[in-house]
Amino acid sequence: MTQLHAAIENAATAFSARIVALVQGATFGEISALHVGTTKAKTGRKPGRPKAATTAAKSEANKMRSLNYPKCSVPGCGKNRYAKGNGMCGEHFRAKQATGQGKTKKRGKK
Repeated sequence: MTQLHAAIENAATAFSARIVALVQGATFGEISALHVGTTKAKTGRKPGRPKAATTAAKSEANKMRSLNYPKCSVPGCGKNRYAKGNGMCGEHFRAKQATGQGKTKKRGKK
């Protein structure tokens, strides 16, 4: 086993000495030309994940999701409900807050 260790040590020493000699004799332009891997590696799909849907299928899915989302509670408004808007779309919620009527009670301990 000691012969194997000695052989590995000799090979590593010779390799590092050769690399140092090459780097010392090279210009900056030559070293920068050796740079490999300027583009990101493609990671690919993770195992167990379904394949990505096509663009048309995605847009159809988003359209259906948008159609099924709860609508604004203001009569005549067909926009989707704003998550923090107390049942209204974002536009109506901001308008109501601007007039001071949209103030909500803070939830806390009773």
